[in-house]
Order: sequence, then structure tokens, then C-alpha cells
Amino acid sequence: MDETSVAGTIRELTRWLLTEARLKAGSQNIDQAIVDRLIEAGLPLARYTTGVPSLHPQVDSFSVLWERGKGITQRQFRQSTEDTSQLQKSPIIIAYQDGESRRYRLEDPPEENEYELLGDFRRAGLTDYFVLALPVSDGSCKVMSFATDRPGGFLDRHIDILNGLQHPLAVIVELGYFRHLATTLMETYVGPVAGRRVLSGEIKRGSGETFRAVIWFCDLKGFTALSEQLPGQVLIDTLNAYFDATTAAIEAQGGEILKFIGDAVLAIFQPENGNEAAAADAALAAASQAVQQIEETNRDRATTGKPAIDCGIALHIGEVIYGNVGGQNRLDFTVIGPAVNLASRIESLTRGLKRPVLVSADFAELSTARFEDLGTFALKGVSGEQNVHAPALQGERVKGS
Repeated sequence: MDETSVAGTIRELTRWLLTEARLKAGSQNIDQAIVDRLIEAGLPLARYTTGVPSLHPQVDSFSVLWERGKGITQRQFRQSTEDTSQLQKSPIIIAYQDGESRRYRLEDPPEENEYELLGDFRRAGLTDYFVLALPVSDGSCKVMSFATDRPGGFLDRHIDILNGLQHPLAVIVELGYFRHLATTLMETYVGPVAGRRVLSGEIKRGSGETFRAVIWFCDLKGFTALSEQLPGQVLIDTLNAYFDATTAAIEAQGGEILKFIGDAVLAIFQPENGNEAAAADAALAAASQAVQQIEETNRDRATTGKPAIDCGIALHIGEVIYGNVGGQNRLDFTVIGPAVNLASRIESLTRGLKRPVLVSADFAELSTARFEDLGTFALKGVSGEQNVHAPALQGERVKGS
């Protein structure tokens, strides 16, 4: 392959990257498509990686690994000492920090104090490793890496092709990065279901739909007193421990967390195929799981002198309006309606009744669990007295058993 053919290959791959590939940027199959095109162009690839940093609260970066004969593997690197140490052992850190591409000829003798990963590659039979720095518009560098097991390693023309594709590949990575970033931010701060709705264009104020759903409302008891007594960081840690217990339980049972209202959590469980009883039982299972997790958390907190966490949970089923509300330039994707208000008012009874979970009469009638009738109560802002129930203390059983 002479200089003319190298230039032609770069030109053809650039055209593909900026047309067909650009439209797939951020999709799950874009990396396989890039690998396939490079192999078709004559590059003897045995391994390929790319990765992007993340604004996810627990995941520092996402990466794709392709290995010949194994295909694509999605990888997550968490904000942990172990994963940080793994990055320090890899030569890609130079590209991230200095924005420089590097080539490592693995058939040459190891250099003193070389990166640990290069030794792993040698033992795996790889002969050449090329890290391509990809400068993007925010001033940072993303990275792609390419490795071969061809005797003699990559030819110079292979490296010339990769260097010639530096900026087109950077465009693809950057587009994928920003799409991933938007999705992560939506899922983290709005929720996965509402986030998908917003990204799909449902951003008009007043847009929404009405349907029946199980409503979960919980509130941290004594939060005002805690906020006055605890130092700021301890208060935040306490809130996070409470949110960890409740949100994990909601998500585990298929609920959708809509918002945090100070120390309160609002969530819904939407019936699948119209099965409202199943949605009610899922919400009740989540409430039981949250109460159990809080009890376990409190046992751990007691050993370190931290204040106990106590919360009340209310469950109700009713019609909700699900959509965009707010000001002209600041919207909130949430549920509203009398049913939501009723759930929050029932939760306020958990303190006086000393029961961690309370449900409405409509919910008790729908769920397959056994409940104790606690009587009727006048609730602020709700017309007429409301019958309130609590899960039977001896445990959940099918009605009538």
C-alpha cells in the first residue's frame, strides 16, 4: 500500500465516519462497525478499546472492549481505589493527561518501569499497541486504542491510517459522549422513564397524560430537628443513607422515582398490562424492603453513634396526571392530582399511629396482602374522612387465608 493508497483509504474511511457512522454515534453497534471497517481496510486488529468519562454518580467512565473472537464487551469503571489503580497501570493515561498518541512495540524488550498492562499484552501474544489521542471541543482528550498480534506488529501504513483518522474518529467519540452524557444526566436527575420522554421531545409545558398508578410517598421523620442538631455533612450522610434504603427498594420492585421533595420521595408503580394488583403488591414489597433496610442501617449507625433514621411510607392508587408543569423556562416532569395529595396526607399519620407503612382503603382492597383497618381520619385538604389501613403485623398473607 503506497502513499496514494493510504491517502485514499483515509479519505474513504473519513467519508464513512462523517456520514453513515456519524448517524450511529452513541449507539451500541458503532464500535463494532468501526472495527469491521478498519479490518476491511487491511488493519490486522486483535483488540480495540474506547472510553468516555461519565457524570454518573457512581461510575467514573464507560468503556468498550473488542477482542477478536469475543466481540464487544461493555465495561464500567467505578469511582473506586481499585479502578483508579487499574487506570494508573495503563498507558492510555498519558493520552488523557497530555493529549499525545503513543505506540508501544511489544516485541521489543520491556522498558524499565513500563506500564503493567503492556506486560499483560505480551503474555497474551500481542505484538503492537497504539494509543490514539482524540482531541475534542471541550479541550480534553478521549482515547481509542488498537492492538495486533501480527508478527512484526503494525506496519507503518497502518499507523499512518489511524493517525489520519484522528479527527474524524474524535467527532464520532464526541457525539457519542454528549449523547451518553445527556442520557446519564436525564436518568440521574429526572429518572429513566421521564428522562427518555424528555429526550424524545416531550418538553412542552402542559404536555402529559392521565392514567391510574400506585403512588408511593415517604418522608423522613424528625428532619427539622435533625437539621438543627447535626453538622452539615453528617446531615447529608443521613439523608443519603435514608435515600439509599428507599430508592433501592423502589427500583428493585420496578417503581419509578419521580422526585425528591426535600426529605420526601415521590414514586409511582405503573400497572403492566392493566394488572393493578401486581403493581400494588410490588409497591408494598418495596415498602417492606425499605423498612427492613432502614432497620439494618440503623443497627450499623448505632455502633458509630449516628442518629437513627425513621420514615413513614404511604401507598395509594388513583388517577394521576403525568407530564410537564412549571414556569415558561423551568419545567418539572412529575405526577400531580388529588391522588398524590391523598398519599402525602396519609403519610403524615404514620407518626401518630406509630406504623411505618400506611395504605389507603383503595390500595388495601386491591392488594393481595392482609391489612389491619385502623379507622377513619380527617385529612387536611382532603374532602371527607378517609379509611386508613396498615399491613398486618404478623406479616403479609393473602386475604381470607
